[in-house]
Amino acid sequence: MKACILVKTTAGKFEEVARAIAGFEGVKRAFPVMGRTDVVVWVETPSLRSLGRLAYAIGQTANVVATETLVGAEW
Repeated sequence: MKACILVKTTAGKFEEVARAIAGFEGVKRAFPVMGRTDVVVWVETPSLRSLGRLAYAIGQTANVVATETLVGAEW
């Protein structure tokens, strides 16, 4: 499954969070952005279940306030 996870962080912690998340299994890239979201995480996982686990782990990371998972549509 391909997805992007949008991450809102505690003020000023976007670089720290991006570095921490970049090491998670399934994460292809994590980078800070400007806007309502602080970090965008591009992920690829073998199943929806593993995507859910990864999204949960990201949400539990220190200084993460909220996440939104955008699952890739394939047709």
